Amino acid sequence: MKPLPPDYPPVPSLDFAKIVRLGFYPAALALTLLFIGHSATTRDTPVGQGYPIYLLAMIGVMLVLERKFPLRQEWGMTRRTFWHRDVPMMAINGAAIAGTVALVTWAAGYWVSAHGAPRLGWPWWVEAALAILVSDFIWYWVHRHSHEGRGRLGRWLWLTHVHHHLPEQVYVLMHAVAHPFNSIYVRLILMVPPIALGLSQEAIFAASVLTAFQGLVSHFNVDIRAGWLNRVFIGTELHRYHHSADPAEGKNYAAVISLWDQLFGTFEYKPDGPPAALGVADRARYPADDGWTALMLLPLLRRY
Repeated sequence: MKPLPPDYPPVPSLDFAKIVRLGFYPAALALTLLFIGHSATTRDTPVGQGYPIYLLAMIGVMLVLERKFPLRQEWGMTRRTFWHRDVPMMAINGAAIAGTVALVTWAAGYWVSAHGAPRLGWPWWVEAALAILVSDFIWYWVHRHSHEGRGRLGRWLWLTHVHHHLPEQVYVLMHAVAHPFNSIYVRLILMVPPIALGLSQEAIFAASVLTAFQGLVSHFNVDIRAGWLNRVFIGTELHRYHHSADPAEGKNYAAVISLWDQLFGTFEYKPDGPPAALGVADRARYPADDGWTALMLLPLLRRY
């Protein structure tokens, strides 16, 4: 093969980091919406049958990208955080969530058998949007009160929620780090209002999948940008600031859409870069973030 002449223009190389930074969030969001639409409109299979495959594939891709393109090495997962903190929390919260889902499902079935099934009757995608708006509105105020509330309830909510803020890292699997009380009332907020409104199974599934996707991507240790989509969804850039160790920056209380934060003055968007540090300002007041036994007892034993 003849060598290229000196003045021949070089073959441009792909900047994969830039592709991930600018393309991952819109691409992953689009794939999630396509999966939701396919699952909600395919009648020959039960709704949600392919969800485990979708979820594992999404988590797998995100874990690989975190390994390859970490925003900050010190914010990444380690063996200690995985085995001593993340795995126990996955097991505890998995059991708490499963129990809550079973209880709500049984209660809903009991109500339907006694009073009939309420049905709103709107298109599934309209009902899904309603489910997200209502549940995210309730969560916004519960979440905000757990951070800013000064009364007895506010202090108790903080003790059930602080576990999620103690880690000085934010990465995909860290999303599971939380007190089971927190996981229980979050699941109730996600399930009870849509069921009470009489929304369809397809709508509730769609809202649940989008909420789960936003929860994963919000804790992503990769420099991904959402651009104008930050004005619609709570993604990585916004939620990372929610985990800032500076209380003045720790806003963005919604979980899925940024509408409520924009309306109520808690929208924090700084596209120039991430916060300086993650965690809580008064770290010495609390047990170690992998001391999950002590953290389980925190809202039960500490005076509030």
